[in-house]
Amino acid sequence: MANILLDKSHKKLIQSAIEFGNWLSAQTSLSEDDKKAVQSIQQVLNKLPKINDGTLAMYGFSVERGDDEKGLIRGWDISVEYFAHDPEQQGGLEIFSSYLPIPESTDKDVLAIKKQHEVYFHWPIGDICNLVKQEQAQQWITAVSQPQALLSEGDRLRVEIVYQDFYSEIKLPG
Repeated sequence: MANILLDKSHKKLIQSAIEFGNWLSAQTSLSEDDKKAVQSIQQVLNKLPKINDGTLAMYGFSVERGDDEKGLIRGWDISVEYFAHDPEQQGGLEIFSSYLPIPESTDKDVLAIKKQHEVYFHWPIGDICNLVKQEQAQQWITAVSQPQALLSEGDRLRVEIVYQDFYSEIKLPG
């Protein structure tokens, strides 16, 4: 069993990740297996800062707008990963959001908007405690506390769930 170093200010962020799992589990489009996987991931989050060897747990959602030619994909995810004997899978805890315009752009104004909407928090295995900017934490908490509020007409909502060997991708009604 490994540990990550969390402090009191991180608890609200992790609690919001657990509560987001409650919202996921309440979605009627999820199968019983999906819901069991979400509950297992919540147990992993509740157990933090301890992480068992062999843990692979993730859930998240994305709001997809437009099409393959022009659009936007925004995502919010939680991931806990630790395999003691595999240096490629020492992830620890990651909580993040993404902002992906389609097509990809290197325009500085687009990149500035992307930076404004993306957050990334990472707690690696071990005794490294990362600073979490409270305004960024609140940005992520607000988004996952009301996923439906992020939708505009025509948007699509997609959920991904990974727990050990289980993988599911579900398209929810927008």
